[in-house]
Amino acid sequence: MMVLSVISNAQNDSIIVSFKTQFEKNLIELDNLYCWSDTGFYSGTFKIKSIQNIQTEFEKLNLPVFTEFNKRTEEFYRFLDGLKISEKQNLIRYFSFYENEFETVLKSESLPVELKYLAPALSAMNQNAVSPYGKVGVWQLMHFQAVLNGIQIDKLVDERFNISLATRVAAHQINQNIIQFGNIDLAVTAYVLSTVEVSNAISFAKKRGENVTEFLPEYFTETVAAFQAVALFLNVNKFKVDIQPFVKKSTPDSVIINRELHFQQVTEVLGISERELQFLNPQYKFLIIQGDKKPNKLILPTGKWDDFVLWQDSIYNKYDSTLFDLITQKIEYPPSPNRQYTRELVKDLKIEGKTKIQYRLKTGDVLGIIAENYDVRVADLKYWNNIYNERKIQAGKTLDIFVDDDKVDYYSALASPKSKKVEVSMAEKIQKKSTLKIYDDLNSAKKVEHIVKSGESPYLIAKKYDGVSPDDILEWNNIDDARKIQIGQKLIVYLK
Repeated sequence: MMVLSVISNAQNDSIIVSFKTQFEKNLIELDNLYCWSDTGFYSGTFKIKSIQNIQTEFEKLNLPVFTEFNKRTEEFYRFLDGLKISEKQNLIRYFSFYENEFETVLKSESLPVELKYLAPALSAMNQNAVSPYGKVGVWQLMHFQAVLNGIQIDKLVDERFNISLATRVAAHQINQNIIQFGNIDLAVTAYVLSTVEVSNAISFAKKRGENVTEFLPEYFTETVAAFQAVALFLNVNKFKVDIQPFVKKSTPDSVIINRELHFQQVTEVLGISERELQFLNPQYKFLIIQGDKKPNKLILPTGKWDDFVLWQDSIYNKYDSTLFDLITQKIEYPPSPNRQYTRELVKDLKIEGKTKIQYRLKTGDVLGIIAENYDVRVADLKYWNNIYNERKIQAGKTLDIFVDDDKVDYYSALASPKSKKVEVSMAEKIQKKSTLKIYDDLNSAKKVEHIVKSGESPYLIAKKYDGVSPDDILEWNNIDDARKIQIGQKLIVYLK
């Protein structure tokens, strides 16, 4: 097995600080979870101790991945060892709570159980963690990783927050990466970063005869240090569970919701706290379940299934439209049935609670993607900007977009990103020069063109060609966001 040699290079302390700051932020948020106020939650005793020779203790672990010890690992362990006792206990207990489940899922994918330490390293076991890179949940899944593996993500639901679902997706994704790269170190690296970035690094490392890690970002080096330190920390410090009390998720009560429901309706009738429901169902971002579109599950505290079935009519009758303002269209436009035909401009339109910003169209932009990025409807964009045919929008023109007053700064930055001097890695430069030089054997492959049809995604396209993966489609065509693929677009596919 190829062993990645992690560079012990402390030239960028800001990266180290930001990584530890994010980890500590997740720990602080972990302390706010409902479970800690539940006296029956997973009780037991702690055995916490400090060690002096960190490297010696680390080598006893015999981790199957990232085996080479470096100075940053010791620094991160000292950071963990210096945490408040309550922060240590929260991390150890919550990891212990899910440890058996992690191991079971990893074994089902024929993966080393030691990969269970990756979750606490990435998120400090905070099930609500959201990174600056857009990764979500305990396993810090990227949007693309989740969607390709069947995870639901939309305005109201993000199943990456569901630990059990995310664990299965993470293990499956790492397993798929092993098939692609033939190496577990590279597979985990591709999970943390992306398959595109790792493929590019491999390509350049081969040409230069150097180690792959020379062409990976600093963020990855810090992630490896965190993984090694957390693995050691959770082996040195233990949690002994009481024999009798809370049995972890012992057949949790779940009910099928087939009508629109807000958590508050349940709390008012059954007396369950909103915090407890939110803890058990973290995937519902705004406490709203849209069961009217498709049945969804609601996890209830143990013993509450009978109560819900008995009182479900009362629960649903507690419906209050104000609870669903988030998903109802509050904007009422002045009647003007002929406006789109006369091309009359929308003048001085003002919407209560919203601020107008401007977005400059770029080549390849489509209203659907813009609407998703700014959390508005395509119909709204068309009305605000008098667009009668969305296919005729032009690069260079500006769109008026109304966003919530409290999110103006965020969306303004999104609309007009400031130019920054960013250090571009050599692997990225290679990718920009040519998307077809990632693999040496592409020259001998048969090249075909695929015309994207309605409803097709990289996953569906890849299924049409033997030996082709969704990531291959994206790499060969220099696409960084699968959602940007358009109907009629020509994609290059290499058949080996």
